Amino acid sequence: MALEKTEAIILKSFNWSESSRTVELFSRDFGKIILVDKGGRRFKTKRGRLMPFARLEITFYKSVRTSKGYVSETELVELFAFEKEGTMGRLAYASAACELLHHLLSEEQPQPSLYSFFVSFLKLTETVDKRSLPPVFLAFFMGLLSQLGYHPSLANCVGCGRTAQTCETETGEVLFCPERGGIVCSACQTAGDYYIPFSRESSKRLVALQNASLSEAAGVPIGYGEVTRLLDALTKFANYQTGLVSGLKSLEFLEELRNGNLANGKGNRQQ
Repeated sequence: MALEKTEAIILKSFNWSESSRTVELFSRDFGKIILVDKGGRRFKTKRGRLMPFARLEITFYKSVRTSKGYVSETELVELFAFEKEGTMGRLAYASAACELLHHLLSEEQPQPSLYSFFVSFLKLTETVDKRSLPPVFLAFFMGLLSQLGYHPSLANCVGCGRTAQTCETETGEVLFCPERGGIVCSACQTAGDYYIPFSRESSKRLVALQNASLSEAAGVPIGYGEVTRLLDALTKFANYQTGLVSGLKSLEFLEELRNGNLANGKGNRQQ
């Protein structure tokens, strides 16, 4: 086995014995990798521990026969503790980003620019005002899709290229078709297609967020109700275009948190 070293962030872990587990990581140099973490579940370990929501320097043995390698050494580079006001919401959005990467990334396909984008998202999730978390996550979601080649057409009709403003219905709405990959004007609509209506304001905000950096997105005002509708539309788009499983558990947790179910003991946290 070849000994390799890279920076990485845990996306998901799977326990398979009392002391060991399998971990899925997004690495800077190798893309998504799956490693066996022998003894990683023990409270005490001779090497550094693999921690969630942290940049880790990983030394691992890479197998030439199987897709899994073995963790050798770990060193903490940076921990995202999410200790500012709104900790649970910060954890939920960070977990949702990990879920998206888990579903959308192929194994061992290096994505260094996307890795840097993910690190920037986690840094902002830790530091921004909690009211800025929703637009930052929306911008991350769309940026992730675009970097992977799935760029929703939000400013122009996917059929004829007309601008969003000229695609508005009589009620001032813009119709978004997840299966066709973007907004559709009345002339290009097809019977039987599924459309999600966006208000004029929602459409403009989505376009602004799609074109904004993550730090710029933090300044875009948006309400939780609108966020829920837009995230549902983007998730349906990702499902149609990539086969992503519908619904993100972390966002379901966030909805329970927002509705007060967790505070009342009605919900359970899901990782």
